[in-house]
Amino acid sequence: MKSLRLRLLVWVLVPMLGALALSAWLSWRAAHDTASLQQDRRLLASAETMAEQLRWQNGGVVASTPLAALEMFASSAHDRVYFEVRDDAGDVLAGWPGLIPAAEQPGRGVEYSSLRFAGEPLRAVTLTRELRRRGRVLRVSVRVAEGRIGFERLLHALWFPTLLRETLLLAFALGLMLLGLTLELRPVLRLRRSVQRRAPDDLSAIASEELHRELRPIVDTLNGYAQRLTQQVTAQKRFVMDAAHQLRTPVALLNAQLDVLAHFRIGPDVAETLEAMRGCARRQRLLINQLLALFRAEAHDMRSSPAAPVDLMEAVRDSCAELALFADARSLELEVDAPEGSAMVMGHAPLLQSVVFNLLDNALRYTPEGGAVQVRVLQRDDFVELVVEDSGPGIEPRHREAVLERFNRGGSEDDAGFGLGLAIVREAVRACDGQLELGDGERLGGLRVVVRLRAALGGGGPGRKATQPGTAT
Repeated sequence: MKSLRLRLLVWVLVPMLGALALSAWLSWRAAHDTASLQQDRRLLASAETMAEQLRWQNGGVVASTPLAALEMFASSAHDRVYFEVRDDAGDVLAGWPGLIPAAEQPGRGVEYSSLRFAGEPLRAVTLTRELRRRGRVLRVSVRVAEGRIGFERLLHALWFPTLLRETLLLAFALGLMLLGLTLELRPVLRLRRSVQRRAPDDLSAIASEELHRELRPIVDTLNGYAQRLTQQVTAQKRFVMDAAHQLRTPVALLNAQLDVLAHFRIGPDVAETLEAMRGCARRQRLLINQLLALFRAEAHDMRSSPAAPVDLMEAVRDSCAELALFADARSLELEVDAPEGSAMVMGHAPLLQSVVFNLLDNALRYTPEGGAVQVRVLQRDDFVELVVEDSGPGIEPRHREAVLERFNRGGSEDDAGFGLGLAIVREAVRACDGQLELGDGERLGGLRVVVRLRAALGGGGPGRKATQPGTAT
C-alpha cells in the first residue's frame, strides 16, 4: 500500500473499529444484564406472589395460583409461562409437572437458572419456603419459568440504539478525518502538480513554504540533490562543449591542409586516399557542429532567456543561401513558398536558424539526386507553420518517434548523416515552446516535417516565389 492517505486511514480506522467493537461488546453486556435483571425481577415477584398463597389445609399444604402472578408476564412477546409448586416429598401441588426434575433437591432461598422445557429455552427462578405447623416442617419449592422472546426483544431494544449511535459517531469521525486529510494534503498535491508540470530539464529549487514542517526537510534534501545534479550536468555539458570547440580548430586545419594538398600533382592511388580523407574530415566537422548545436539547444533555459519576436523568414533565407551550392551539386530543386516580407514568431534566433538549417540539410542529404525539397511558411491566426517536404524515401511511421533521439537514423543503412539532425530540431523547437510533427509528404511523397511556432505581432504579408530545378531561393 503506497498511498499515504490510505495508510493513515488504516492506522486510524483499525483502532477505531477495535474501540467500536469493544464498546459494542460492553454495551451488549450491559443491555444483557439489564434485560436479565428485569426478567429475573419479574419472575421473582411472580414466585413470591405464588409463595404467599401457600397454606395449610386438612393436614397438608395447598397452593393456589392467583391471576396477579401470571398477569405480570402479559406482554406483546407472547412468551409461554410455566410454573410448578412441589414439596420436598416430590408431590406436585400446582402447575406443570416436570418443570422441577424429580431428582433435583430443593435448595434454600432464591435460585436463578436457564433450562429447557417442552423443547423451549426458558429462564427460571426457584423460590424455596419452609412451612411450619405443630412442630412439622415442610419445604415447598415454587419455580416460575418464562420464554426468551421478550428477553431478546428487550435486549435488542436496549442494545441496538447504542450500537447505531456509536456506528454513526464512527462514520462521522471518519468523514471528518477524510475531510481533514484532504485539506491537509492539499499543499502536497499542489507540489506534485507543480513538479509534474515542470520541463524535464527544470532542476530549480522546489518551494517549501506552504508545506508542513515535517515535510520541509524532505523537500530541502531534494533541492540540495537537484542543485548538485545541476552542477554535475552543467560541468559535463561545459566539458563536452569545450572539447567540441577544441576539436574544431584541428579539424578545420586538417580540412585546409587537405584542400591545399589536393592542388598538388599526385598519383591516382594517393588521390583516392586523399579524397577519402577529405570526406572523413568533412564528416568530423559536421559531427562536431551538430554536437555543438545539440548541446546549445539542450542547455537553453527558457526561464532565464524568454522567447522574443524573431523573423522566421530570415532564418529560411540564410539557410537556403548556405545550402544552395550543396543542392546544385546534387541537382536538387530547392523551392521556397513563403511570404515576401517577414514571418514573426516567438523564439530565439540561433535556435530557429538551427531548426531550419538542420531540416533542410536533412532533407537534401536523404533526397536522391534530381529530386526536390520544398520549404513553406504558412501564417495562421495565432501561430506560424514551417513545413519542409522532400521527395526522398521518407521515414516509416514506426520509426518516426525513434529518429528524434540522438544517433538514431530510423533503420537507414547509408552514411549520409549521424542521426543528430532531427534530435537537434526537436530540442530547439522545444526550447522555443513550439511543436514538431513528422508525417508523409502531401506534394512530393517523401518526409513531411511541420514545425508550429507561436506567432508574434508584426508579421509580413503573403506572397509566393518558386524556384527552378537546380536553384535555391
